[in-house]
Amino acid sequence: MSSPSSEIFRRGVQIQKRTLVAWSAALVLLALSVVGAWPSMESSGALEDFSTGLSPELASALGVDQIASATGYLKGNLYAVLLPLLLGLMAVTATTALTGGDEEAGRLELLLALPVARRQVFLIRFLCVTFGLALTSVLVWLAVYGSVVSFDMDVSGGGVAAVTLTVALLAVLHAGIAYAVVGFGLGRGPALGVAAGVLVVGYLLHGIAPMSDALEPLANISPWEWALGSDPLLNGVPWGGVALLVAVSVVVVAAGTYAVDRRDIKNA
Repeated sequence: MSSPSSEIFRRGVQIQKRTLVAWSAALVLLALSVVGAWPSMESSGALEDFSTGLSPELASALGVDQIASATGYLKGNLYAVLLPLLLGLMAVTATTALTGGDEEAGRLELLLALPVARRQVFLIRFLCVTFGLALTSVLVWLAVYGSVVSFDMDVSGGGVAAVTLTVALLAVLHAGIAYAVVGFGLGRGPALGVAAGVLVVGYLLHGIAPMSDALEPLANISPWEWALGSDPLLNGVPWGGVALLVAVSVVVVAAGTYAVDRRDIKNA
């Protein structure tokens, strides 16, 4: 017989099954289409002139400063902006739906009637989101790595694994921010807005702040910088950045868990 905790986890995964399949399929297709375009783009020579007319700072912000190389192409078209942004939005929407959305709809009341602590119910729901992110990230990694090998691209398999890991941890951090906002009782809408806002502002600090000498130090407070600033696709896992992503994720999730255990649950 399954325990209440495992039943809550199973139901949480089941609830997000359709959206998880949709997100995973979309991101895998995106990865396959990006890598699949490499042979024709390389042979045409179009990539050589792609960043012509852009300042070096802007090209770096968009991740296209070395787009003529296989690593630079993969970075600029997938890992610099698009995949982190989409995976982050997936994480935020899933978290707010499973926590704030279910609370506002009254669906959490049945779970809270089980012999499981309130904080445990919310934590398990967050674990459901991280499970979905991990699964999607592994599928994207397999798609990219398999395509890189098939097309004989000069890209390190370890680099693909490293950048996929950091992008996944970046998404978990923003899921944690959404979880914390819900934990403090602000609801699904504010949680979605705050977490998505942090995601976008983080990118701006990472990508745009280095263009200005005055703003450049602000890039160091961006989670995007921790995840992608050292170019993990080329240089491997940035252990310092990974430690920061994990530490901040733990802090925001702990804060949200502490808060939700000390407030009233909303009724539908």
